[in-house]
Amino acid sequence: MRDNKISRTQLMALLWAGVMAPAAELLPALLLPGAGRGAWLAVLLAAPLVLASGWLMGSLAGREGLARRLVGLLGKWAGDGVLILYIVWGLFLLSLRLRLCAQRLFSSGERDGTLWFFLLSTAALLLWMGRGRLDAFARAGQLFLTALLAAAGAVLALSLFQARPERLLPLWWAEPGPVVRSALSAAGVMGWGLFLPFLMGEVRDQGENKNWHWLFWGLGGAVLLAGAQAVILGNLGAELAARLDNPFFALAKSVGVEGAFQRVEGVVAALWTFADLAMGGVLVFALRAMADQLLPEKPRPWVPWGAVIIGTAGAFLLFPRFGSAEEWNRWLVPVVNLILGSALPAALWLAGKALGRMKGGGISCAQKLP
Repeated sequence: MRDNKISRTQLMALLWAGVMAPAAELLPALLLPGAGRGAWLAVLLAAPLVLASGWLMGSLAGREGLARRLVGLLGKWAGDGVLILYIVWGLFLLSLRLRLCAQRLFSSGERDGTLWFFLLSTAALLLWMGRGRLDAFARAGQLFLTALLAAAGAVLALSLFQARPERLLPLWWAEPGPVVRSALSAAGVMGWGLFLPFLMGEVRDQGENKNWHWLFWGLGGAVLLAGAQAVILGNLGAELAARLDNPFFALAKSVGVEGAFQRVEGVVAALWTFADLAMGGVLVFALRAMADQLLPEKPRPWVPWGAVIIGTAGAFLLFPRFGSAEEWNRWLVPVVNLILGSALPAALWLAGKALGRMKGGGISCAQKLP
């Protein structure tokens, strides 16, 4: 029989492939008002919080996945209520991701075509992927990450020789508060991956001791992301990078090799659709897992259709009527990601430990609050 489960490596590839989209859009510009030239260091300072949040959510998810474990811990009604909260936020993130992807493709194409064409095309591709199997999507995610790392590596490597160390060092500040707050913002950007634990029930190697695996991927991803911010700041400087909407894509405009190619920003922007598809796919499959738990007795082939249709409608109707997508992405999303990816899991984990002591043992996914 074919094993349709995914590996932990594939799960982590989906995480970082998806996070590369908001990271390119927000970093380091989001961190510069507080951290200044130390914005690249704020990403490193965010790594412990990101690792702790991932460990907490992974511990809650266990072998069954986060959706089932939440209902087992909190009971049917309270657990379903928390799942609905995550579903609403997941649909909002899906709408935002579709809108931002369409805007980037529209801008990189020198306004050729229409925004709606790019949005509907991306939504259709995401629907096709979301209706398939998770293991096939995970294999595609590995290819996406490879292509994204190759493109980002080429841009950053060609820009490295133009970077100036004086734009990064020395790092002096009178108060640590702004840097810590910037680290929280960086953690919120990486918090786009908070829906990965809902897929833990489909990971095949749950019984093995893989703490080193999570540490390697989590810390390694944060280090690479911090290095990318250092190269961007070293080239553009803190003042210019703070004024730009997407510093990474602005940096790509200056990349070229004499006699080979001169302008690669359009290619890089198009390749970043892989990151949007990776994150969008994670959201759709996570919504499928939550629907499986909320409606265990009913067939759910409509879930990918419903998720993508609602996400597309939200991308049409929410932005810019209730504020631009960039404003929502910059100010609201990191805060809510921290709440749902760190604060709420910590509270649930502590509640589970306390209830486990009162009952004289751990909590299984079948136990409920009295």
